Formats: sequence, C-alpha cells, structure tokens
Amino acid sequence: MGWSRVPVRRRAVLALSLMLAGSTLLGPGSRAAAAPSADDQARAALEQVSNAMSQPGKVFRSQLNITERAQGANDLTSTGTVYIDPEQRKGRFELRRDNALIGVTGVDNWDVAVFDAISNKVANINVPDDARGQVKNPAFSVLAPSLIAAYQAGQVDPDKDVTTSSDQVGGRNATKLTYTMTITQQVPVVQPGGQQGGQQGGQQPDMRTVSINQEYNLWIDPTTGMPIQETQRGTDGGNEVSFRSATYDNPTLVDRSSVPADTLSLQAVQNMVASTDQELDRARQIGFTVFWLGRELPRGFTDARGQRQPSLVLNDIQVTNLPNMPKMVLLAYGSRDDTARPYVLIRQMPRQQFEDLQRQSGIPPISQAPGVQQQPVQVPGGAQGVLYQITPPSGGSGGPTRSGPGANPPGNQQGGGSGNLPPFVTVQITTGDSVALIDTPPVATDDGRQGNPFLDPVQIAALAGALSQLN
Repeated sequence: MGWSRVPVRRRAVLALSLMLAGSTLLGPGSRAAAAPSADDQARAALEQVSNAMSQPGKVFRSQLNITERAQGANDLTSTGTVYIDPEQRKGRFELRRDNALIGVTGVDNWDVAVFDAISNKVANINVPDDARGQVKNPAFSVLAPSLIAAYQAGQVDPDKDVTTSSDQVGGRNATKLTYTMTITQQVPVVQPGGQQGGQQGGQQPDMRTVSINQEYNLWIDPTTGMPIQETQRGTDGGNEVSFRSATYDNPTLVDRSSVPADTLSLQAVQNMVASTDQELDRARQIGFTVFWLGRELPRGFTDARGQRQPSLVLNDIQVTNLPNMPKMVLLAYGSRDDTARPYVLIRQMPRQQFEDLQRQSGIPPISQAPGVQQQPVQVPGGAQGVLYQITPPSGGSGGPTRSGPGANPPGNQQGGGSGNLPPFVTVQITTGDSVALIDTPPVATDDGRQGNPFLDPVQIAALAGALSQLN
C-alpha cells in the first residue's frame, strides 16, 4: 500500500486506498509516522465493523453525505453511493455534486477502474503483486480515505496505532476509533513577491520543514457494528488545512441478486466514457461561442517521429459543464497514429469567467509580460484575435509560461535542450461571450529537438484563421 502525494498547506489528505498501492508518493524529503498510541479494544472494534459489512451472499450499500473544506475555502458538499461485495471482493463508489456525476471507482479483486466525469477519462489500474500480501480484502478500498479501508489494506496496526472511546453521534451511542499520524515534508521557502528563495543564478531553492498532523476518526454502532461517520482533519501548527466528513446514511446489507449485474462490473465503469460525438454535442450546448478546426483539418506536417502527416485530427475533446464549476471546452489536435501527443490545443471558456479568473489570480495578463510581442491576427466571425510571442533568452534553464486563466494546458511542456528553448506563442481570441486560447506546445523528438512545426507565429496565425464556429 502507498500514501498519496500531500499538497502541503492546501489540501493534505491521506489517501488510505488500494488504488494508490505500490509506491510512497509523499515527495522529496517527506516521511510519515503514526502516533504511538493504542488500546486493546481497537482491533476488536475494527473486526466488528468489518464483519458487520461482510455476510455471505450480501452486498453492503450506503449513501454517504460528504463535507470537505480546504484552508481558506468554503465547505464543499457532495454525495456518494457505495457498494461493497466482500465475498466476491468487488466494490463501487459513485460521487455526485449538485446532482451531477463527478466520478466512479470500481474494484474487482486486484483490478481497479476509475472514471473521471470531468475529464471524460478512465484510468485502469492493476495492483502490483508486491502490494497484495497484507491486504485482507481490496473491495473496501472504495471507501478511501477510511480507517475501515486502511485496516483491510494493512496500512494501520490497531494494536499500536488506534485508540477507542465511547461517544455519541446525533444522539446515538457510538464507539469512536482514532488514528493520528504526522507527515513531515520539505517545501520551498517563498519570498515576498512570490519568488522562491535561493533560485537566482541556478541555485537550489531554500527549503523549510513543514509538519502536517492528520487525525482520522471512525464512529461505529456498538450494537450492530455498522459505520456511522468518518472524519479526517489536517492541521499545521494548530491551524486547520483540510477537513472531510462522511456520514453513512442508512447503511444496509442487501441480497446480491437484488443488485444490477453492471453495478459491480469494471466494464460498466470503463464504458462510461462519452464518445466524441457526445462530447461535441455537449460543447454545442454549453452556452458560449466555441471554435474548432473540424474533425480533420487538411494541413500536412512532419510529426515528431519524422513521419509525414496529411492533416491535423481531432484526437480529444473535454467539456466541463457542471454546476458551480468553471465551464471550459478543450480540443486537442494531432496525428492519426499518435493520438496521445497534442500538437494544437484550443482551450475556451466564457469571457466573464476568464476576466474574473484573471482578476482573482492577481497575475498580470500575458499582454503585460516582459518582452512579449503582439500582433493582430485574422479570425472568423468578427472576433478579435491577438498573437502573443515571447522569445526566451539564449541559454535559459526554464521556458516561458503564460500568465492568468488557462495557463499551461495539458501537454504544454518545453521540449528540446536547455540551451535553446523554443519561443512561446499563443493566440487569444475574444468574442462578446467567450475567450479562446490556441497553443502549439513544444513536442520533443527522439533526439530531444523541438518537433512541433506549428510552434511558429505564421503557422499558429494560419490555424486561427482556419477556425470555424462549432455552435
């Protein structure tokens, strides 16, 4: 089992989950240690709740009412639906916010499928052999973060790390289990003005040690053994940096025959990915002007492998249109035979949202970046297009990045050697109701050179002129 990477001060959440099994990902200089406290009733209590949820021919089912907050942010509420079939070692967790599906996780023994409804992607995971030894039942990992899942995964030793006490939740008698740990991590020192100390002249940044205290609590019904509530709280020097509460609403055991067959099927989770046609329909209905290059733009180019391509092909589209979340459409174009490598990215959002994010970020727009060159470009439909270009200094060790909303989209990584970085070019298109950003990210060839022929002011301007309105 492994611990998740911990974003210090913003959201230090411990992922007690089989999904992240196989590696410790706390980051450089990090370590985790459980508090040395326990009592002789903890193991019996964890066995009680595990046994209460595990009956032959039965599936544990419950609704979860979840409240989360990070430092300086408002509470975020969501609901979850969990199914666990301990006998067949299968589980499923569905997360919804404002009645919109956020994601689904399915577990079938050592195979895991995770559907992200926001990015419209599925990740398939197979737990490594060396991570399976201590795990009693992988089905419980869908509860993460959870002391129940951690116990089933062998991540906590109740004889050393967990304490029990008598308590009440909502007027109900409960057995409370508590597990605490401290995560210690080295983080860069941020100087006034947002600069990291010690980085001038190629120096390594100054570091400081930060300790995040994590407390996990589980309340169970002492009579039935069913879970009632779980909480996680992270503190830094006494200041709360994260909090999560999950209340079990009517946890019950149902006959396996009453559960639809697809509910605990990994294939059903994998099949939730929307098709390109479905995503295009969502983009057409999103409520602001969206531009695209069509499904295929006849514009020959030589790709990073040295192969001649007859056209740019729409390889991916992501539409974010969920309640109380920023709206966005991202189109990725590339070659037909290397669909994971983007050569052209078009990111679009409502104009008011773009301007609000720009103002809230406090980061000056790219038009005010040092050394930026800008020129108007022709775009369709009477929209306003501006091409921005920044040429990095020769011998620089880091590439330029865009400021403000939509900065550095997926795939926008600098390619080539550190001595001669490619220029940074982007086109911003503004209409009455939307803003579109066209990027042609550097793409590295096998010998490390920059291999995206569209990373060129003339080429990207031509792409802007070839746009058409999708909706």
